[in-house]
Amino acid sequence: MRELLANRRFMIFWLGQAVSVLGDGMTPVAMAALVLHYHGPSGFGIALACYSLGYGVPMLLGGVIADRYSRTAVMAVADVVRLGVVVGYILLAGRTPLATLGALSALGGFGAALYTPAFRASLAQILPPEQLRQANALQGIANKGAFAVGGALAGLLIATAGGDAPDAVAVGARWAFAVDGATFAVSIVTLLAIPLPRVARSEAVQGVFREAVEGIRAVWKRPWVAVIMAQGTVQVVIGFAPFTVLLPIVAMERYGASGYGTLAFFQGVGSILGGLLILRYRPKRPGVTGMHALALFAPMCLFLAVPVPLWVYVLAQLLGAAGISVFFALWTVALQREFPADLQGRVFSLDSLLTFVLNPVGLAVTPVLMHLVGIPALAVGSAAAIVLCSYAVLFVRGVPGFRTPPHPSTDGLTAAHEESRTG
Repeated sequence: MRELLANRRFMIFWLGQAVSVLGDGMTPVAMAALVLHYHGPSGFGIALACYSLGYGVPMLLGGVIADRYSRTAVMAVADVVRLGVVVGYILLAGRTPLATLGALSALGGFGAALYTPAFRASLAQILPPEQLRQANALQGIANKGAFAVGGALAGLLIATAGGDAPDAVAVGARWAFAVDGATFAVSIVTLLAIPLPRVARSEAVQGVFREAVEGIRAVWKRPWVAVIMAQGTVQVVIGFAPFTVLLPIVAMERYGASGYGTLAFFQGVGSILGGLLILRYRPKRPGVTGMHALALFAPMCLFLAVPVPLWVYVLAQLLGAAGISVFFALWTVALQREFPADLQGRVFSLDSLLTFVLNPVGLAVTPVLMHLVGIPALAVGSAAAIVLCSYAVLFVRGVPGFRTPPHPSTDGLTAAHEESRTG
């Protein structure tokens, strides 16, 4: 770790991106406050759906670009795009139709889709292989912590920066966006200070469509993997998407802007705790543990319907976010072990695409359902769906162990082989 921290290029990269993630944590809180103030829940749902579309549709394109050009240059361009979106929100919110804000949100999603693959692939160019494990762990903890602090800072600015002005919430949200924009500027400067060389173009990049089909076939041959990816699609559209829209609405009405910032902060803290837990805990049945952990998200949805004190909701945020972090850690390791290295990029891209393919639909429909059935019914339904989907998949062979089980006809041979191999 000392050698890692002594690496000047890594430290510039790490600190610059930690500042950038601080801004990322401010964005959802500031966006919720600003759009809800001027356009209400329906407008907020549409803005989120546009962002999700902008992020999900070009995701594979972002990976191709990251493999063809300098990754720090790609990240810097993405940050310029997102900085422009932030400036657009500051200048245009409340003065322009919702369609314009929707376009801005989609552009912000595109910037994130451009940034993410390049960011994930950059460390392998900056550091030798033996330092990547420590670097990824350090980067992950710093990012989760910065995201949590960003959410809390945005909530504080929204609650205080506007003073006694009639549109104090909007004023505070603009200040939060201004700080967010400054973090992108810091990131751009640090990225330009450590330019990475362009990655050599490979045949794999030229055959994107053909190899994407191969990735789909590889997943289809493992039903337990396909089932969990499908589970993610369902849970996002009927659980996570409604929660994303409803939390800022309920939290700001129930606890105020600072309360919403507090919830965002402790959601990030919960993610850190989950990551630290899984570093030490090695479950014998990771699929069962992962589904128990995923089910912990249900109280976060349920408490949208129940007016609990802020500290109770904070506890739910901690447990739920920790559970999600544990699930994704176990799921990522399972995919890395199940698929060969030359397939993993396509498998992870497919996992992301299937998880979020219907997210825009869920985000856009939630405000409509909110008016039709009410927030309590929608929140209870989301909580029930999370629990049901989490445990229903455990009946699929391979899911409890997060691995492809041996064929029944070879179980005895496999056991005998393992016994002879271990003595």
